[in-house]
Parts: sequence; C-alpha cells; structure tokens
Amino acid sequence: MLPEHKILIDFLNNRFDVFHLERIAPESWGTLVSEAGRHRVAPLLYSKIKLAEAESIIPMNVLQKLREKYLANAYRNTVLFHQLSEIVTLLNKKNIPVILLKGAHLAEFVYKDIALRPMSDLDILVKEEHLSEVVQIAFSAGYQFFYEKQNAKKKTNDSYCYDILKYYKHFQPLIHPETKCLLEIHCFITEVGSHFQIPVSDLWDSSQPATLYGNVVSLLSPEDLIIHLCLHAAYDHLFDFGMGALYDISKIIDHCGESINWDKIERRSMRWGADRCLLLALYFTKKWLGASIPDKIFENFQIDNMVCIAEKNIFKTAKKISLHPHFIHWRNRKSVRDKISYIQGVLFPSRDFMANRYIKPKHSKVIFSSYFFRFLQALQGLFTIAKAVFQDNDYVSRLKKGDNDFRLREWLTRS
Repeated sequence: MLPEHKILIDFLNNRFDVFHLERIAPESWGTLVSEAGRHRVAPLLYSKIKLAEAESIIPMNVLQKLREKYLANAYRNTVLFHQLSEIVTLLNKKNIPVILLKGAHLAEFVYKDIALRPMSDLDILVKEEHLSEVVQIAFSAGYQFFYEKQNAKKKTNDSYCYDILKYYKHFQPLIHPETKCLLEIHCFITEVGSHFQIPVSDLWDSSQPATLYGNVVSLLSPEDLIIHLCLHAAYDHLFDFGMGALYDISKIIDHCGESINWDKIERRSMRWGADRCLLLALYFTKKWLGASIPDKIFENFQIDNMVCIAEKNIFKTAKKISLHPHFIHWRNRKSVRDKISYIQGVLFPSRDFMANRYIKPKHSKVIFSSYFFRFLQALQGLFTIAKAVFQDNDYVSRLKKGDNDFRLREWLTRS
C-alpha cells in the first residue's frame, strides 16, 4: 500500500491527519489524484474534502483537478439519468416492470447524490418474456446496436435473433448515438453454465418498489444487492475497481443498517455458490472501511495466500498485461481431447451463438460468413499473445506457470 492509499482511506472513513497532509510531497499529490481516479472515488474524495473543510490544506491545482472530475461526473450522470428516466417512462406506459441495477440504484437511492458515484452505463433488469418488447422500446428511443453502428438502423425484430440469453446475461449492448449512453438490458445476473447460479425469480420475489422521477421502478433487496456487489467486485473484476467497489458495499450497509438480514445473505450466497466472493469482499470492506458487518459472518473465513493476492489487486499501481482469456480456459482443460474440443468450440460455435454474437439473422446463409470473421479474430488473438510476450518480460513465465488472477477466480468458485 502506498502512503497515498492511506490518505485516501482516511478521507473515505471521514477522518484525516492535518500533520500528515501538510507534509505530503508535491509529486505525491499527483499520485493521490490518479489513484482516486483508478479507485473510482475521485468525485467522492472531492466531496469529502469539502465536507471536512480541508480545502486550505490541499494544493490548489490538486483541488481543481478533483473538482473537474466531480463536475464531469455530475454532468455525465445527469445525462445518464435523463436517458434512464426516458426508458423507464416508456416501460411504465407498457406496464413492463423493471429493476434498476448497480450504479443507477446506488447513485440515486443510496448515495443520494448522482455526482458522487461514477457510472459507465445503464443496467436494467427485465423479465425474459418482455425482452423483445423492451428492445423495441429502446430502438424507438433512438438506441442502436453498439457493435454494428453502420448497419444498426437496418436491424429489425424480423431479422435479429433474440434468444441470446443462453449465452449472455444481458442483451447486446445498445448505445444512444447522441448522448453516447450505453444501455445493457439484463434478464439474468449470471449466464447459463456460470459457477454462480442466481435464480432470477429470487431477485424479483424479494425486490422492493421505488419511484424514479415520478415513475415506478423496483430495486434489489439490500441482501441481494450486497451479494451482487460482492460478486461483481470479487469475481467479475478481481477487485480492480479497488476501494470504489468496497465503498459501494460499505455505503449500502450503512444506508440499510439493522434492517439487513445477514442470515438471509449467508443462506442465499451459499445456495447461489457466491459465498467465497461474499466473504472476501465483506472482509476487505470491514478491514479498510470499518463497515458494520457481524463477526459471525467470518466464522469459517480463513486468511490464506489467495486473500493476499486479492488484496494486492486492490492496491496495485502497475497494470500488467492480462493473459488471453481463451488461453486460460484452454490451459485449464485436463486432457488433450478436452483441449481440442475447446478450440473447436471457440472457432466453430453454434448457429445460435453466431447469430447473437455477430448480429446476423439466425436462419440466413449470411451467418456462415461470420465463421470466417471469427477465424480472423482467433488469429488476432494469437497476435495479441505474441505481442504481449515482447512487451511483458513476465508474460512467458505466467503462460507456463499460470496466472494469479486465474488462480484467484478458480478459488472464488470453490464451495
């Protein structure tokens, strides 16, 4: 951990030491700003400094950079919430229920200030039977396919295959060409075949009603939101979002307080296979942010090498080149036959997969051209690995021995 990390954590915990701040070297302030950005807490840090009336201690240029990040995030989130309000209004008119996920839920209903919590896109959860209609509503609101911008307007319900949910937890990303707002329409939280099996019916049954700018929406229950955030921080991103992801968890715990049913969280996380993700994320949240988490949660939690690897990810400053995901999955296959089978699956997946991945009509011969394109992508992947070998001296050894990120993911999926 860098000294700048300690200062960051102190501000997040609403405390700071004037003596230490006054003796920070000029170059350390630049590191603090960059690390606040990497941890996705720069707008929050600016707000904490203002609330603590510590502006006079912070160099003017540093305060200005943080203020710019705060205002930029405020503007961006205002645009995102305007787009969200428009979509939700249209869904309300059709009586289509919707659950707000992650950023939209947290920024509006937990942080209660949309300027404080960075958002990269809009995530909503709808029921599977409503997917086709919701996508058409998004099209009518001006959204287009993100991956095929040139031909996006030509895609219609008649030519596009909507049964993508076997392979993805959300529909193909859509983008609004004017606001550059990215919209992900989920029907599930996890994909079929995932190590984590979260029945979407559980989420709907325990969801809670709310109002967004006069429109009816639903929110995940505090228990489900905590599990989802822990899973997202631990497994999906391996704590790459650093303190920002942990602060989200701490904030919802502080917001809901004693109303949180920790027994329910334990039961649900175990049934869903997410208990290790939950425990690891909660452990760091309590350790670094002092979150009010009952000690009984950690009765069976043991600190080992994997916990140390995860903690290094939180405070890492150097970005290493990740091993190619297909190589990682291929390497994990035990027998030669399994390795060959995996390669065949990557190069020649099912027609359904190709239709959904490359936005082609499912029953058209045009889809076969996508296999050639996929083969070219495979060659590009090999080129990426070769390029990484030359750029990262440690890459070859990680290819041979395996990767700590891969080991961590494997550890997180064990029951």
